[in-house]
Amino acid sequence: MFRGMYFTGDGCKRDADGYYWVTGRVDDVINLSGHRIGTSEVESALQAHPACVEAAVVPVEHPIRGQALYAFVTLMEGTKYPPAEGLREELCATVRKAIGAIAVPD
Repeated sequence: MFRGMYFTGDGCKRDADGYYWVTGRVDDVINLSGHRIGTSEVESALQAHPACVEAAVVPVEHPIRGQALYAFVTLMEGTKYPPAEGLREELCATVRKAIGAIAVPD
């Protein structure tokens, strides 16, 4: 992409203090019913929920849409396990609000 330089494929942003924040792979996208969704955006949306420490999103086969999202979520220490069904709904609502309904994990 830049003459004489190697592009790793990782995206990042630089904050006001000059620190770099790696945002994820720029080519790590999932095709959901014709919409290209970046996994890092969905992971960031999940991590915005106060009960979520870390999240990883991967594609799984879906019989109608081709691919669907499956999310692995690490919960904050002290969160009841197994979590109440309401927590799953809250996490999905967080993604829906940040990105839209198309990006809600199945």
